[in-house]
Amino acid sequence: MKILAAALAVVAALAAFTPEPQWSGTKFWAWGLNTSGQFGDGTTTGSPSPTLVGRLPAGHPYHPVAARIRQVATGGTFSAGVNDRGNVFQWGGLPGVVDATTPQQVYGLPYVTAVSVGDRHVLALATDGTVWAWGDNTYRQLGDGTTTSRPVPRQIAGLTGVRSVSAGYRYSLAVKLDGTVWAWGHNGYAELGDGTTVNRPVPVQVTGISGVRTALASRSGVHSAAVKTDGTVWTWGGNASGQLGIGAAPRSYVPVRVPGITDAVMVMPGEKSTFAIAGGRLYAWGDNTDGRLGDGTTTARRTPTITPIMGLTWADPGMGGTSAGTTADGDVLTWGDNTAGALGTGSAAPFSTTAEPVDISATVSTISVGRSTVLAVTGVQQPDPTPTDRPSPPTTVLVPDVTGLFEDTAVTRITSAGLRLGAVIPWVDRLCNDVDQVTGQSPDPGTPVALGSDVDITVAVAPAGPCP
Repeated sequence: MKILAAALAVVAALAAFTPEPQWSGTKFWAWGLNTSGQFGDGTTTGSPSPTLVGRLPAGHPYHPVAARIRQVATGGTFSAGVNDRGNVFQWGGLPGVVDATTPQQVYGLPYVTAVSVGDRHVLALATDGTVWAWGDNTYRQLGDGTTTSRPVPRQIAGLTGVRSVSAGYRYSLAVKLDGTVWAWGHNGYAELGDGTTVNRPVPVQVTGISGVRTALASRSGVHSAAVKTDGTVWTWGGNASGQLGIGAAPRSYVPVRVPGITDAVMVMPGEKSTFAIAGGRLYAWGDNTDGRLGDGTTTARRTPTITPIMGLTWADPGMGGTSAGTTADGDVLTWGDNTAGALGTGSAAPFSTTAEPVDISATVSTISVGRSTVLAVTGVQQPDPTPTDRPSPPTTVLVPDVTGLFEDTAVTRITSAGLRLGAVIPWVDRLCNDVDQVTGQSPDPGTPVALGSDVDITVAVAPAGPCP
């Protein structure tokens, strides 16, 4: 019955708590590759120019009006977003986690301020500084001490006071409020920066770096990058393509300072390259296939080069060869690979070595670049897509089969389906064969019910005396 009481308390708290919006962006757009539904527009049809997707759902029955968007992020085959009520949504294709062409709410999370999408896993940062993770865990990137993949979020134990998170290719990073960096997951290329190549099943502190403002993992590669509060840039991990910006060294097991950059405001590692913005200029280094560095050439750079691109406030080298940036005026520029029209310019050219403007009739606040997919959040209200342009959201779901599951697993499965835990009815298991397991449920499995409906479960409990 403790779980029932806790669930009711959460519902009551959500009903009373309506946080203030923290982003002016209210719509998001997409272009490029959409074969797995990573646009979120209800289709798997890509576009060589920006297409208006819309806005995220409200995410809670007490708030029926669609919410403003705080953030969207795209990975290789799926995407995720957060609305201004702290609700998380995901869409696209990630085996065992999501298979949908429209945003689906992720249940079982506290109020979330930001999400980070890796290659096959997701991290969510809650307002209380805790971190939640789900998705693939083959390389221990969920930080729970196991290699068990998780379709639903689980809090990373012992990791608190976190300011930012970054989900990488097969590993994860977090920056705490005290400026330390913590890492876990795959470490074969020293991407965790702890001085070893030992995979870490739980968070460990990155060696020899402090005073960090932000640290980011490569979502499709094996290197990491950080900006300190003094504006210096630091990198570690693999360096086969010069993506660390330190010359010809094969790799670095601990963070090393990138020369020539002193006033950086951001840094972002790509697949085999890295971007930094400092003094109003874009610095780029690493692999330059298809002009992904934006310097007008296809020449690889092992140390930072100042590109002709100016006025950017953010730049994303993406998970492949496509790059993009946003300006202070809310414009979007793209360069590099144009597979599936990922540059968003409508051009049929295979790539561009120089930055070209993307025609979006709105002011863009943030962007996210995946593998030939780009999502952009606009900060000016746009008309809603017409009803014929978007599918109606589902109003009913099928009750999942939770009989035979342990109680905590059953509760997770119920909430992940968009339903609520109803009554928890104890049943004395005198033979102690099924203690703590669900022995019955109502409604029956497979019954169609409205979203948010209650599911009652009967749970076996031990007898007062000893088990036989």
